[in-house]
Amino acid sequence: MAGNIITEEESAQFRSLNVKKKVDSMELYLIGANGRRYNMQEVGAAVFGDENYSYTVSLIHRCYNFSGKNSGSYRDGCRFEQTYGYKVTRRDIEAFVQRYPNGTFMNGVTFEDFLRTRASAAQRAPAEQYRQPAQGDNQMDAARMKSTMIIAGGIGALILLIMFLTGNLFKHWIIAIVVLLFTLGAFTSLKDL
Repeated sequence: MAGNIITEEESAQFRSLNVKKKVDSMELYLIGANGRRYNMQEVGAAVFGDENYSYTVSLIHRCYNFSGKNSGSYRDGCRFEQTYGYKVTRRDIEAFVQRYPNGTFMNGVTFEDFLRTRASAAQRAPAEQYRQPAQGDNQMDAARMKSTMIIAGGIGALILLIMFLTGNLFKHWIIAIVVLLFTLGAFTSLKDL
């Protein structure tokens, strides 16, 4: 269902949104939460903190080739689940957004096309491949990544300090620049976690 017309300004606004906001918006609108369907104003208030963001919620869905009313379209027991025997989850939305971070309005791919591919793959693959992660899995991964980045940044800073104290900082300036960039990268990645 290609045909959603997205202006350059809207496209830029869409690309500036972070992936989590896109996924959160799509999950609440398409799947709902606690058995409840959400309209775009409610999604705007829940995800962005202001119901006036309903335009942004609409933009996200238009950039992914949705049109019309789709609130709750993929909730438990939906038409897609009845037809294909596949329950749509947040992980499906995350995979879709990660596969198409700039939207699908240009290539015509729909969420339903994407889901049909996943549903047929799930029917061919053993069920344990699609294990739902335990509630704390993502938090543990983030904590592990944060401690790794702190250690990497600390090692880089220590190397630079030793090079400075031994007088090798300027003698081996190329190595010092590489270590400095590595250290800065490690510390700046912490704010994304």
